[in-house]
Amino acid sequence: MVGYGQFCPVAKTSELLCERWVPLIVRELLCGSRRFSEIQRGVPMISPALLTKRLRQLEAAGVLERSQSAQVSNYVLTDAGWELYPIIEAMGVWGQRWARSQYTASELDPALLMWDMRRMLQPAGLSPSRTVVEFRFPRAPVGKSTYWLVVDEGIDLCMVDPGQPVDLWVRADLRSLTQVWMGDRTMGDAIESGDVQLEGPRSLVRRFPEWLGQHPVLAKVGPARGA
Repeated sequence: MVGYGQFCPVAKTSELLCERWVPLIVRELLCGSRRFSEIQRGVPMISPALLTKRLRQLEAAGVLERSQSAQVSNYVLTDAGWELYPIIEAMGVWGQRWARSQYTASELDPALLMWDMRRMLQPAGLSPSRTVVEFRFPRAPVGKSTYWLVVDEGIDLCMVDPGQPVDLWVRADLRSLTQVWMGDRTMGDAIESGDVQLEGPRSLVRRFPEWLGQHPVLAKVGPARGA
């Protein structure tokens, strides 16, 4: 973008952060994404060419460092990059309070929802052994209706059947589960209304709502009065 032609630090920061997609790319890095493919999963609408360009801009600005390992690039935030954490978090909190999503069809993406939930979840608490949870969104587009979480020592999100027995089935309305995750509904309400249905052993069905929970930061932010 063309610079603002000012010495003001707000202007200098805006020259970097106000480039299209940059805040979302930084968000992904702050949330633990390291590889190009991981970053792109959190920002699916950006083209590979533009993502490459933005990563190079952030590297040139000293926000991240790129390293090469087995022909795979890894991107790691520098101290300058980590110092952006409160800024990005504040953007999320402000948006949740004053510009809260209405969950229109254009804003709902099952892959993005699953990616966001996966990185916030902790392996412990669901089952002492490996557990496979299948999520099905009946009204989602073809190819984006079924996902699997493989919960072991870590949590893997699979878009292709991992070929392992499923332990728990989750059938959900995409809008409803997104609302639950973002704090606009409770899981109990969604289950009671039938918008979320669980099938599997009673122990897993009982533990699942608390284990999934809600977004650990943004679900606690209520809408501003009159927003």
